[in-house]
Amino acid sequence: MTPNQIGAAVRKARGRRSIREVARAAGLHRDQVTGIEKATKAYTVLSLLALCKAVGLHLHLQAKGSEAAFDKGATGSDDVRG
Repeated sequence: MTPNQIGAAVRKARGRRSIREVARAAGLHRDQVTGIEKATKAYTVLSLLALCKAVGLHLHLQAKGSEAAFDKGATGSDDVRG
């Protein structure tokens, strides 16, 4: 996914909730959420995971050319989706 696609997915999942409400739930500043949605700010994986959790999205990592997403993390955890 591109940063624009990630931003659009987050925006759609946020629905009618305000940026301020979602930012608070994710532990992020509202400018950071706006920047992710508009693909204008860099962000860490931890910030993206927190935001995904706040809006009900799951982050899946997939090897290039692979058909299936990873089910286990490097530590063997069952949930690497946040």
